[in-house]
Amino acid sequence: MQSSTSSTSGINLNTIANLNATDFQVTIPPATATALMSDSNTKIIQNPQIRALDGQKASLKIGDRVPVATGSFQPGIGGVGINPLVNTQFQYLDVGVNIDITPRVHAGREISLKLTMDVSAVTSHVSIGGIDQPVIGQRKIEHEIRLKDGEVSLLGGMLEDTQTKSLSGIPGLSSIPILKYLFSESKADHAENEIVFALIPHIIRGPDLSHGNIDMIDVGTANALSLRHSGSKAASPASSVAPAPASQSAPVAAPQTPPAPQGQAAQNLIPQNQIPPNQAGAGAGTFMFDPPTLSQAKGSTFTVNVMLSGGQNVYSVPVQLNYDPNQLAVVNVSNGGFLSQDGQAVALVHRDDPATGTLQITATRPPGAGGVSGQGAVVTLTFMAKGAGQSALTITRGGARDPAMQPIAMSGAQAAITIQ
Repeated sequence: MQSSTSSTSGINLNTIANLNATDFQVTIPPATATALMSDSNTKIIQNPQIRALDGQKASLKIGDRVPVATGSFQPGIGGVGINPLVNTQFQYLDVGVNIDITPRVHAGREISLKLTMDVSAVTSHVSIGGIDQPVIGQRKIEHEIRLKDGEVSLLGGMLEDTQTKSLSGIPGLSSIPILKYLFSESKADHAENEIVFALIPHIIRGPDLSHGNIDMIDVGTANALSLRHSGSKAASPASSVAPAPASQSAPVAAPQTPPAPQGQAAQNLIPQNQIPPNQAGAGAGTFMFDPPTLSQAKGSTFTVNVMLSGGQNVYSVPVQLNYDPNQLAVVNVSNGGFLSQDGQAVALVHRDDPATGTLQITATRPPGAGGVSGQGAVVTLTFMAKGAGQSALTITRGGARDPAMQPIAMSGAQAAITIQ
C-alpha cells in the first residue's frame, strides 16, 4: 500500500477561527545604538586689572624669570696666577604672560590702545658650551586698536597643538611588520590648547569737555591774526547808530544796545560816553577812512585804510566797524603801519561776524614799548563787493589807549561805498 503526504502553507476557512499568536511571525529590523559625548572645557586662568594714565605705559607680567647664560670669563688670566674656575654671567628673562599697554583717551569716550602681548614658556633645554640653556617658545601679538568704553576685544590665535607617539614591546619583534601587532603596543596622544584674551577698557575719570572746548575756531593769516568761534551766537547789530556827516569829524555815537564783545578783539573797545571827562580832551585824535568814497564793480576786491590823525602817545587802538553784509564781505585785515612806524611789531587781532556785519579790531604795540604820535593808517581792510547798491562803512565804537592803558578820546568816521 502506498500513501502520500502533502502540505500547504495556505490558510483555509476552517482554520481562521482557530488562529492564535503562534501562527504569526514578525521580523524585527536590526537596531544600532550610538553613544555621543560632547566635552567643552573653558577655564578662566587670570582676571588681572591695570589702571594707567592717559599716554603712560602700563605693564603686566605673570610667570617666571628664567636665567639665560650670556657670557663667561676666567679670572686670573693676565695676572699673577690662573684660576681654574670659570664664572658665568646670566641674564633673567620674563617667561609667562607679559602685557604692555599704552592708552590714549579720545572724545566720545573712546580709547586707543597700543598693545604688546607676549605668551612664552620653556619648552626644552639644550647644552651649549657645556651649559644647559632653556629653549623658550613664544607667541606674540603687537598692534594698536581703538575701542569704546566697555567694549570687549578678543585676542585669539594663541593655539598650541601637541602630538605624541610612543611604541613599547619586545625588542626585535616589535619592528617586524606583522608580528609587531602581537608583541608591541603603540600609543598616540593629540592635545590642543588655545588661550583667548578678553581685553575690556574702562575710563575711570575722563577729561571734562564742554561745548566751548570743542567748538571750531577760524584763524587768520600770519600777518593778521584772528580768532572766531564758528558756533558762537551772532551779536545783535547796532541799529540805532547815527551816521557821521560827510565831513568825517563827528564823534562816534554809542549804540543803545551794543553787542556783547567776545574774544580779545573786543576787550578794549571804548564807548565815547564812558571816557572820563578829564581825559576826553587830552591827546584826542580823529579816525578817517581813506578813501572816504569809492565806487566798485560787483565781484571786485578793494582796500580801505582806517586812518588815525592827531593821536598822542598811542599804544593800542581798538575799533568796531559796521558794514552791510549783503553787499560787502571782509577778506583780510592787515597792519597799516601807524603803530609800527618805529619798527616795533604790532599784534593785530580781529573778529568778523558776517551775519550782523560787525568787525572788531585791536592793534597793539609790544609790551614795554612806548606810544606813538602823528598820523597814519592803523589797519588796511580788504573787502569784496557782493551785491549792487549803496553801503556805508562806519566806526560805531572805538578809541585808543596810551601805554598806561588809559583811554584816549577819538572821533569816528564813515565811508560811502557804491557797488555797481
